[in-house]
Amino acid sequence: MPLDNQNKINHILTVILRTFAGRQKTVVLVYQSAGTYSYATVQAIFRPQTILDLQIPDQVGTAPRQQFDMLMVVPAGTNLTGVVYVADTTTATASAVAAAIKYAIVEALPVGILPGGTHIVAKMRRLR
Repeated sequence: MPLDNQNKINHILTVILRTFAGRQKTVVLVYQSAGTYSYATVQAIFRPQTILDLQIPDQVGTAPRQQFDMLMVVPAGTNLTGVVYVADTTTATASAVAAAIKYAIVEALPVGILPGGTHIVAKMRRLR
């Protein structure tokens, strides 16, 4: 069925956002502009990458390796341009961000059934 009218598109976006309910947590996006840091909270799904069975080889026949530390799923309208890192805290202050676990975004791609995506999936590495 083609997505030929706005009602179908709005319905898909509503259902996707409804599936996020109850699985989200608040995290802080840290932006840097002209040497100044700014903080913004966002509701995101945070999932660590897990390798289910180390004995099952990958495509080249070696043991599977972990590609990223954390997977973050955010709504499509979230601005990730200029994000320095993501802090795993609910408070958007400098002291709370300094004490939190931080993740750098390796790759962020829009995914989903609609052109331009219904949500953004970001692969992240933990900063140590």
